[in-house]
Amino acid sequence: MHPYYQKNKSKLRREMDGYLKLIRPEIEEIFGKPYPLVFTEIWNDYEQEMLEHFPFIGGDSSSGTRNLTGCMFFVSIGVVGKQYGLSTHDWGRLATTLYERYFERIPKLLRRLVGGLFNCCPDLINKALRRKDRRNAENAAKNPGSFVTKTQTPTAEYPVIYHNQVCPICEFCKERGYMEYLPYMCNLDYVMFRAFGVALYREKTCATGDGLCDFKMKRGVPIPGVWPPHILDESDPLK
Repeated sequence: MHPYYQKNKSKLRREMDGYLKLIRPEIEEIFGKPYPLVFTEIWNDYEQEMLEHFPFIGGDSSSGTRNLTGCMFFVSIGVVGKQYGLSTHDWGRLATTLYERYFERIPKLLRRLVGGLFNCCPDLINKALRRKDRRNAENAAKNPGSFVTKTQTPTAEYPVIYHNQVCPICEFCKERGYMEYLPYMCNLDYVMFRAFGVALYREKTCATGDGLCDFKMKRGVPIPGVWPPHILDESDPLK
């Protein structure tokens, strides 16, 4: 285990507990045990099978670190849940519910303000994203395998477009045998954008071998639904 993760193990355990408690009733029903026992079982799997093997991608200086550690909280529920009869599809629905409840805790006014920036001030968003591109590039130069993003030139249809060119979550799932969960995790981006009132239209993902994940925001159009996953429907142009 990298020293960074060893040092932050207690903090990560608290963060996982905060997430899992959002679906406490569902967890107790699925596992047939009191929540504290289930949490310990899930945490132990996370610690031994995931935390032990995470690459160092910048630590606290990189937001991508939290993306990696937090994303795999969700996957660990599915891995342990499989032993109790939880299918990957039902886990995906559960993960979606968890993420919806996570964003519901954010005050509605704040969500509207954030969404308003995307919908009304795309130039400000693009400027912020380009700064993030630079930070990610600097971090990736020091920590290969970290997230690499590239903000694209806006179009009349899509005033905000950015590409995720390197995804350590995808690479970790490939290396550790968790790819069955990745399409559902990718779909959670739709949960996040919908919570802020932003219409995400995505047609490429690393999970489907496209070499990148594209994030394209539209204005004045219906916001795509969050279930079932777009990426699993071959007739759906979105991923």
